[in-house]
Amino acid sequence: MRLLLISLCLISIVSCDEDDTLVTNDAGIMPRLNLDRDAAPLPVIDTSQDARPVLRDASEVEEDMASQSEPPIMSSEDMGVNDPLAQQVLDFSQRGSYEVQQERASTEVTNCSISYSVYTPMGIPNPPIVILGHGFARGSGAMSGWAEHLSSWGVEVVLPTLCHYNVFTGVDHEMNGQNMRELAGNNRVVYAGHSAGGLAAIIAASQDDNALGVLGLDATDTQDVPGVRNFIGRDYAGSVSIPVFGIIGEPSTCNADNNGLDLYGLIERKRVVKVTSSDHCDYESPTNFGCTSNCENRETEFLDDDIRPVITALGTAAVISLTGLSSDGDIVWSAQGLNDWVMSGMIQVIE
Repeated sequence: MRLLLISLCLISIVSCDEDDTLVTNDAGIMPRLNLDRDAAPLPVIDTSQDARPVLRDASEVEEDMASQSEPPIMSSEDMGVNDPLAQQVLDFSQRGSYEVQQERASTEVTNCSISYSVYTPMGIPNPPIVILGHGFARGSGAMSGWAEHLSSWGVEVVLPTLCHYNVFTGVDHEMNGQNMRELAGNNRVVYAGHSAGGLAAIIAASQDDNALGVLGLDATDTQDVPGVRNFIGRDYAGSVSIPVFGIIGEPSTCNADNNGLDLYGLIERKRVVKVTSSDHCDYESPTNFGCTSNCENRETEFLDDDIRPVITALGTAAVISLTGLSSDGDIVWSAQGLNDWVMSGMIQVIE
């Protein structure tokens, strides 16, 4: 019941900004996004000892990955990284170098006319794609900062307003996951999401043999919500065979006491860390009073100004790793890459 009251409170406060003029695409789901195109290959950032990023042709990476049936597992041993911090690593907490163009559109998916925004890095032909889901009773505006930030690093981000989060007309997390999968079409994408959006991302990935990976931002499973079956995610997580990154906060009612950890436990190829003192709202960007009035931690060891850049850096590095844009994404998530944060107490490596 407490969760229901919180949800109703969030619904009454959130502003989804979905009344802007939408461009309806009649050509089908996710037009013009096609990673199997024959256009020029995408440059990939590589780092050298002088810390200046060097662009190299993506065909080199494609040749390396062509012999692999799955994307690489993200550990320093698997990557063959002996001393990853010997080179200067990109700071993913900062904005990337690409200007970002935003477009709005809508299309028909199962049981919904879904609206979404597309954030595109300027000057990159055929960028990799992330489908990004927002949390339960939260609008897409609460993830627009993430979309802008990721796109500035060379990723096209599709940010939908998920249709099936209304406690009055029906909550359907499985259909939200299916709709995210439908938005991806035939493209190879990364599924990402906050809270129940992370659950939807896992559900979508379980249905998509072509997916690149998953990023969960304080992801949750269903539990003790009237009218919603408990632990839906457990039916899907075990079918996810692609790499998964998870970043979690301190346990609270807002993240169902970290029950998302049980989902990661069913996934074979994962890296999971907890950011000390972080609350559920720290994983939104931007967050607002609708979240902080219910979910903000009252006593913390670290300040939000310290916590949020770490979450941003880890989340961005995960996407960069999954899309193959730079080996620095792998380095950040290696044992040595995480070491300074671990030693300071800022993060705890879970799996």
